[in-house]
Amino acid sequence: MTTTLTPDRVLALLVAGHTMQAVAQHSGWPIGTVRKVISQQPGWLVDKNGRVYNPGRPGYKVQLPDTVDVELLNWAKQLLDDDTPRTVQFREPVEPRQPPAPAPDAPPAPPPVEGGAAVDGPLATELPLDRIHDHPGNIRDDIGDITELAASIRAQGLLQPITVRPHPNMPGQYELLAGHRRRAAALQAGLKIVPAVVRFDVRDAAAIEVMLVENVQRRDLNPLEKAEAIGKLREQGYSGALISTRTGIAEGTVSYLLALLELDDASKERVRSGELSVTDAVAAVRRLRKKARKAKASGSAVQPWSWEPDYLAKTHPLARKAARLCEAREHTTRRRIGQTACGQCWESVIRADERVVIQAETAGDPA
Repeated sequence: MTTTLTPDRVLALLVAGHTMQAVAQHSGWPIGTVRKVISQQPGWLVDKNGRVYNPGRPGYKVQLPDTVDVELLNWAKQLLDDDTPRTVQFREPVEPRQPPAPAPDAPPAPPPVEGGAAVDGPLATELPLDRIHDHPGNIRDDIGDITELAASIRAQGLLQPITVRPHPNMPGQYELLAGHRRRAAALQAGLKIVPAVVRFDVRDAAAIEVMLVENVQRRDLNPLEKAEAIGKLREQGYSGALISTRTGIAEGTVSYLLALLELDDASKERVRSGELSVTDAVAAVRRLRKKARKAKASGSAVQPWSWEPDYLAKTHPLARKAARLCEAREHTTRRRIGQTACGQCWESVIRADERVVIQAETAGDPA
């Protein structure tokens, strides 16, 4: 049962061996108030079980304050349960730490390292443009129009450094890894020196990886250029999963793009120029794979494959009529064959043209 007690009775309970929690329960005081009473007594500490002790006294036992009646201590002891421990579980005082042993003399410093070995990681610097050479495995075939970029560099300078590595065969020269458009624009702008980041840790396979990642992040590559770069990584022993991890390209996209490398050279050029869409090219490769599996199973030879342009395309004589008809009918959500018109509109203009031809032939027949 909880009863409100005076501070003297609280002190007597603590000296008798009651825990802070038990004293709070007997007295009706908050445990924070009990802790405050303990902190006001010189030398008093609390052990791990919540009992008070004094490490400065024999047996670490606390002494009843002179202002507290001894009869209160007897009363407090009578309240202890028979199974309550009478010993104080105090925290042993920490022995003073020994001063640390003096550290052994440091070994003499090694001589300074020259060249790339002296650099821990990439080195930011400035390099003459005439010492920077193209990488033979450059994945970008066309840098595009750099007129505006050159004008910006001429006015503001090159704000984003290019990335190079020491040339493997030409001492004192560098091989370009990232920034082909920036370097070309800097040359056009008349710069002689450009900011550069020198990567001493890049080997051949990693160089292709750096170029691919840089171009993917900065400016979309032609799909075939991207496929050829991924193909070079695969030739270096990279798996599809590793290519995906290193470049950030989804593994499914890696497999999708690698299919373009199975096209013949003429079809690749059509993909590069945009005449053949990537979707149609990959679909054709998959059909060819299926035919190859069937031919292998039957023991017959695989026929060579080359893409042929669609007949119903923008080059068809009736393409403009079909496109106008499709727009007039507002067939905006239908797939457009040959990127021109939907199937229904193609059929309409072809049948109309057939009727004109038949009428002309009928009118010219003397019979």
